[in-house]
Amino acid sequence: MINHSALTIGLEYNRPTLAKLWGYKSFNAISRGVFSPKNEKMLVFFITKEKQESLTQYIDHIDTDILFWEGEKGHGNDERIISRQDTILIFYRDRHHSDFIYEGRAALRGYCLFNDRPSKFTFDLIDKKVAIKDMVAEIRQDYGIPETEKLALINSRRGQGLYRNRAIDLWKSCSVTGFTESTVLIASHIKPWKVSTNDERLNPFNSLLLVPTLDKLFDNGYISFEQNGSIMLSSKINQLDWDRIGVSTKMQLRGVPVDSKSFLEYHREYVYDLGTERDEV
Repeated sequence: MINHSALTIGLEYNRPTLAKLWGYKSFNAISRGVFSPKNEKMLVFFITKEKQESLTQYIDHIDTDILFWEGEKGHGNDERIISRQDTILIFYRDRHHSDFIYEGRAALRGYCLFNDRPSKFTFDLIDKKVAIKDMVAEIRQDYGIPETEKLALINSRRGQGLYRNRAIDLWKSCSVTGFTESTVLIASHIKPWKVSTNDERLNPFNSLLLVPTLDKLFDNGYISFEQNGSIMLSSKINQLDWDRIGVSTKMQLRGVPVDSKSFLEYHREYVYDLGTERDEV
């Protein structure tokens, strides 16, 4: 039986050590990228960001406390993962032939299933979330950050203050519809706040100014925008519901600042169509 409480978050482990710890005669028993212990409701992920050239080049990475992971080419565990019945443990390394870092337990956050290519999944690294929840408190206690910048960072987490004012200065009105009543509009981070640097959190080019319905859809990954500003609509919402709220493929951003394109690319790749809802402070 695998006792995950005996593992330490952030420590390095290799497969031979884990095999011995878990009572296996050889590490070959846990050599797969996704390992399922016999008679246990558990999946163990061994993830390498930079794979060997001879192996399938899945695109996987961790941003703060979120894991972005492409499922297996054969889709062997897709349904098991989305059933949310298993405890999932994450071991992660940047390069092959190095030890894995134990990242703790993961909880499914969002997914997009495909038939012709690996499915995409996002997971919350739930054993790391306490540190993220304390981020605002850490900002407040950081004596190296001027008080005015602390307030700006905290307010930017809520779409307020300096960040909101910069977004309004950049966009003037809703980035899509042109709606002008600023008290209704929401300044939304394109690249999520929690995975942005402090500079990106205050950067107006990492913003869209949206009416509430579009903001909620964008925040949850149900819409995104191409590099030319054309809207992308998730198939997870049926056409009748799109019609009901007046959202259509005719919509687009009123402009696409050059400095916003990298943030939009991030949103398309790691937020769009994954059902990812951002946490509130």
